[in-house]
Amino acid sequence: MRRPSARIGAGVSPPRRDDPTAALNQVLSEVIDVVLDVKQAHRRVPETHALHAVLDQLFDDLRTWARLLADQEQALGVSPLASMPSAASRKPPHPWHGAASDEEVRRIVGQHLDRLGQHVAAALAEQQEDKVRVALGEVERGLLVHKRALSEL
Repeated sequence: MRRPSARIGAGVSPPRRDDPTAALNQVLSEVIDVVLDVKQAHRRVPETHALHAVLDQLFDDLRTWARLLADQEQALGVSPLASMPSAASRKPPHPWHGAASDEEVRRIVGQHLDRLGQHVAAALAEQQEDKVRVALGEVERGLLVHKRALSEL
């Protein structure tokens, strides 16, 4: 299986093949990037559109997943944000300029969720810790729900 690579500017190196903690950290970094982009996308969708509510729920779940993953890293004895930039020092992965159609927002957010899913799958493949696997499984199931919701609009 091809391993997902870190994007330029993401601030986290691709995990070594034998480092499950680094793979978990990569997922957390990707979640933070998606949070930033969903926040920007949310601002471009009118409140009256169904997509706005879907993005609200996704944003809430992303924040929950970030806390869940950070807690797992702390339980493993790793400082969750020690090896990556904070959310405040990041730039959103997608340069949102001006208005965007609902279709464009769905496409871009869907791409982010696909990339996050690749990172989750890679981290799951490396994890031995049951609690970490459960946390990553929760994120993976949530991603499927949100990808389905985006596609059904």
